[in-house]
Amino acid sequence: MKIYLMRHGEPTYRDTEALGLPGMGAELGQLTAEGILQAEEAAKDPRIQDCDLIVSSPYPRALQTAAIVTRRLNRPVEVAVGLHEWLPRTDYAAATHAEITESWHEYMRNCGVHTPQDKFPDWETHASMRRRAKEAIAPYLGRSDIRKLLIVCHGGIMRALMDQPDIPKIRFCEITELTPDMLEP
Repeated sequence: MKIYLMRHGEPTYRDTEALGLPGMGAELGQLTAEGILQAEEAAKDPRIQDCDLIVSSPYPRALQTAAIVTRRLNRPVEVAVGLHEWLPRTDYAAATHAEITESWHEYMRNCGVHTPQDKFPDWETHASMRRRAKEAIAPYLGRSDIRKLLIVCHGGIMRALMDQPDIPKIRFCEITELTPDMLEP
């Protein structure tokens, strides 16, 4: 089986910030006009043309990206809840946009490992996100009806599945092959 990971298109959080949505509500951003174009362009990538299934994160920016690709490729899409974005607080408590951003920078500085100096001691670690993401895709890995799988998700999930927490930037709608060795313990 070939597995491809695709980051969602460029999102906007204008509406969620204007509404002052905290916590998971802050993650309900949709794609910008540029993000829509990115998804349309990514759907032309020859590597994913004959995918059998598209699996998406449940967050709107990923779902919207997956919907565009699904429409272009005429392929089914399923949602895997465990592919949701990295958690700024593992207790799912409300965090502001500013706290989410600041804790993400701390996560990236630390390559996903907590230190005693952390200002935000409750963000999800790389190891925890990797376990969660691997569990989310496990039901698809043994299916004989899937030769090629496209997973539309987030940069954090891509880093987790590739076990490369130190990748500094993953472009919007970037597509990367997930090789079997990347899923090893």
